[in-house]
Amino acid sequence: MINKLIEEIKETEAVADKIIKDAEDKAAKIIKEAHREADELIEKIKKQTIEEGKIIIKKEEILSKKEAENIIKKSEIEKEEIYKKAIKKMEDTVKIIVKGVVGDNGDM
Repeated sequence: MINKLIEEIKETEAVADKIIKDAEDKAAKIIKEAHREADELIEKIKKQTIEEGKIIIKKEEILSKKEAENIIKKSEIEKEEIYKKAIKKMEDTVKIIVKGVVGDNGDM
């Protein structure tokens, strides 16, 4: 009777050990799969972030180019205005010099 009880206890322990071993194996597989999925997700997020970064850079390049074009246009207009003012001042200076040399009535 005691031997039978001891045998049942040993069988129960063996079953319990197998259940524990199976649970540990299953937990290890779950953890391994979770790590694999996490690594895949990290790579996906990295790629997505890089692509988003490229899009942002492209948009900023377009905005910068437009801004540079506007600055160039404004500078060209300012340059033209300065040039016109300089020509006007040269013409006025020439008139003053001619007036001084020739005189008001055209006499030298």
